[in-house]
Amino acid sequence: PVGFYRIYSRYRSQDMAGPGYYAPDVPFVQYFIGGYALHGTYWHTAFGTPVSHGCVNLPTAEAEWMWGWADIGTPVTVQW
Repeated sequence: PVGFYRIYSRYRSQDMAGPGYYAPDVPFVQYFIGGYALHGTYWHTAFGTPVSHGCVNLPTAEAEWMWGWADIGTPVTVQW
């Protein structure tokens, strides 16, 4: 969702599931609104192309870097 948010919850690893998908051990998850998060992605390399269920998918190395840099309350701006 386009807008200005703040990270409110973080998990080093988390299983994610929804209608039609199950992704175990998703790395470096940082939620910024509802069920939307920044997180590492090991199941595709099509970054910059809409392929998720709304989250911001990152290469795992970049998600790990963000995990080390950000914290609860870090601003997140989503643009299209």
